[in-house]
Amino acid sequence: MRCPQCGHDNPAQVRFCGECGTRIEGLCPNCGTSNPPINKFCHQCGQALAPAPTPAVRFASPQSYTPPHLAEKILTSRTALEGERKQVTVLFTDVSGFTSISERLDPEEVHQFMNRAFELILGEVHRYEGTINQFLGDGVMALFGAPIAHEDHAQRAVHAALGMQRVLHGYGAELQRTQGITFRVRMGLNTGLVVVGSIGDNLRMDYTAVGDTTNLASRMVNLAESGQILIAEDTHRAVRGYFVTRPLGAQVIKGKAEPVNAYEVVRARGLRTRLEVGAERGLTPFVGREHELTLLQERWASTQAGRGQVILLMGEAGIGKSRLLLEFQRRLADAPVTWLTGRCISYGKEMAYLPLIDLLKHNCQIEEGDDDATVSAKIERGMGALGEELQPAIPHIKYLLSVPPGDDAVLRLDAQQRRLKLFAALQAMMLQGGQRRPLVLVVEDLHWIDKTSEDVLLHLADSIPTARVLLLVTYRPGATSIPLRSAPTRRA
Repeated sequence: MRCPQCGHDNPAQVRFCGECGTRIEGLCPNCGTSNPPINKFCHQCGQALAPAPTPAVRFASPQSYTPPHLAEKILTSRTALEGERKQVTVLFTDVSGFTSISERLDPEEVHQFMNRAFELILGEVHRYEGTINQFLGDGVMALFGAPIAHEDHAQRAVHAALGMQRVLHGYGAELQRTQGITFRVRMGLNTGLVVVGSIGDNLRMDYTAVGDTTNLASRMVNLAESGQILIAEDTHRAVRGYFVTRPLGAQVIKGKAEPVNAYEVVRARGLRTRLEVGAERGLTPFVGREHELTLLQERWASTQAGRGQVILLMGEAGIGKSRLLLEFQRRLADAPVTWLTGRCISYGKEMAYLPLIDLLKHNCQIEEGDDDATVSAKIERGMGALGEELQPAIPHIKYLLSVPPGDDAVLRLDAQQRRLKLFAALQAMMLQGGQRRPLVLVVEDLHWIDKTSEDVLLHLADSIPTARVLLLVTYRPGATSIPLRSAPTRRA
């Protein structure tokens, strides 16, 4: 019996692989019942059990497919992790109708298209610093929050699931067009405790689920329809406010005494802070910080007079940086001011221009789910309101926001020329906006900023002293690289 994880040939009727320890019993794709490897049909519901395709060599060991920077993080911290109880989010994927697909195709063809699917899945998992714990023949099991710890592991897992949904939808369309295959993947997630065991040099991690953390995630997959992403109650509690979800009500789950609430993930709600999500449920009274608020108001008065300011707010996570800015914004509620916010995120250091894109979407009122035509129209309307002088900048802003620029000359520029034009366009927007009425630009969590956005901020800072612009940035202590420290600043 060949192991679906490492490809090792084991004696017949074994339950665990003698090479890697993977459980060889398979789950029925119809009812989820565990079946021994000798079964051709599920002994619970009679569903045909297709043989799982053997992963290619590059999927045989975590060391072969884990990006070097993630591998280094895991190996550096593994001693501290071993034996710890960790809160994690578990993600399962499963190809809908895999049995009927595999019956129609040659095994080599199945291996070929599944290996490509695995590559796409790996890309999204690693984008959010999750790890693949197991390949399951027609799907994967991924962990977020261990062995690499993240305070927002549930959000990362759901973002990864949405990313997979997007790239696999495109891949499915390609398979439908070229081979007539209907390829759709369903996903299930759950959040709970695990105990981290040993982590080998090959990055393979042993862990023990506490309670039914893993089992419930796999049951969410069984409940999901083709193309759906379902999350259990604990995951929903951790991510509500950050995503649009659709409640499916209480579901009867095999092995659970009580029904479990399930939710379908529809889409992300854009970059949002914990404060914004918390504000929807009500904030506690704001107390103190009068000195800091007075300083901000003094700097605002200078900005209104045409002496632009850059202020850095540094503090530990959760100390109240965002709340301070919210209270300052409330005090400016009746003032003629444009307030724009961009956010850096913990998994965004490789996403060029991320906080600037957030600022632009905020300025043009672009929503998640807007199509290209809508985004393009909003950019034209938003920049048109700033004056005719900005018309030449519109194609560059469109290009940055991933819609057709409407000017082929932008596409013909080389990377360096396009970068300079974009920097100039962003600077022109800032200065023109400040002339019309004072402008507050907020960039949160600067310690996570990407290198390109850092260069943009330094470029903009050169023009701020003579503009009606107040630039406020927040960051945590201990950050190794914070731009603007060399610019004329006030620290709060």
